[in-house]
Amino acid sequence: MQRGRILIVGAGPGGLAAAIELKRRGFTPRIIDKNLRPHVQSRALAVNPRTLQILKPSGVADKLIQKGWKLKHVHFRGPSGELMEIALTDIKGPYKFMLSLPQYETETIMERHLTEQGVEVERGCELVELEQQADEVIAVVQNADGDQEVLHPGMVIGADGAHSVVRSKMGFTFAGSSYAYDWGLADVELEPTLSMDGPTMFDRSPYIFAVIPISANRARIIADQEDPLEDMPPILKVNKVNWKSTFRITHRLVNLYQKGRVFLVGDAAHVHSPFAGRGMNLGIEDAAWLAWQVSTGHTHQYMLDRRPVAAEVLKTVDHGTRFLASNNAAIRLFRQKFLPVLGRSRYFQGRLLSIVSADSTPFPPWLEGEE
Repeated sequence: MQRGRILIVGAGPGGLAAAIELKRRGFTPRIIDKNLRPHVQSRALAVNPRTLQILKPSGVADKLIQKGWKLKHVHFRGPSGELMEIALTDIKGPYKFMLSLPQYETETIMERHLTEQGVEVERGCELVELEQQADEVIAVVQNADGDQEVLHPGMVIGADGAHSVVRSKMGFTFAGSSYAYDWGLADVELEPTLSMDGPTMFDRSPYIFAVIPISANRARIIADQEDPLEDMPPILKVNKVNWKSTFRITHRLVNLYQKGRVFLVGDAAHVHSPFAGRGMNLGIEDAAWLAWQVSTGHTHQYMLDRRPVAAEVLKTVDHGTRFLASNNAAIRLFRQKFLPVLGRSRYFQGRLLSIVSADSTPFPPWLEGEE
């Protein structure tokens, strides 16, 4: 492949990671995004150890760590107090924590780094046509003024999210299902009545609440009801609501990750529950994996490598979400009486840590020896 003939559609975390890793490997990609600026809502928060390892060679990991809030424990609380605590400091590898950082800040850091490397995100520019022919790809992009340009890239990377134009133009299916009800989330300012050293899960059947710290007094509250601020645990004292919204959990997986010279990464290929914070991180890993395969000439392996990983993550997070949100009496009893006992076992803690750190999925081959 001629270097410099790669078009990336979408400048979210996945698209930016693809551009950063391709540039680091000697390519000069072109990256476009229809939005004039990154979304201001915090959206994804968790940056896991696998992502930090992937972004370390470029220098981006250190910049994220400087800005983010380190999460070192996971707390589980029942009606009468704390049930269980998991130490994230027991994670294997160099980064023994999860990083909490609003997605727009993650994107800002990544885009600024990319600009410093000589690659500008072309904002207000969207893909309007895409056709895979026998020996080339034809892409039509349109800028904010309505001017169109016909491109013949050697490769197109669709990193344009759950409503991917690239996926649609290629005719890929995106099969899956949604939960039957909406969840709520809010980014708030909290009084210091709760440990902010990591996420806290509250089992307050028939509802569950999760509190994910963003700083010493700022956090995200997630609940399996539309208004996350109703029926909150009494220990939570909200001083200010910065943003509130609802969402519907959907689990979908694309049938093909690649077709000819067109590839998908991130939410364009898979969407799932925020349980364990794998979504954004899985997309960054897709992008970096693809960049490595571009540099080694093994892009034909991309779908074989990445689709099984996404399928396993979707299954794991779906089971975990349904277990935590279930109002079945037997499951509630298990969560509140037996889970704290099971949670002290080395096996349970190791399993949970491997899921949240991404150690449960294959390690990036290009990082072997750098753990």
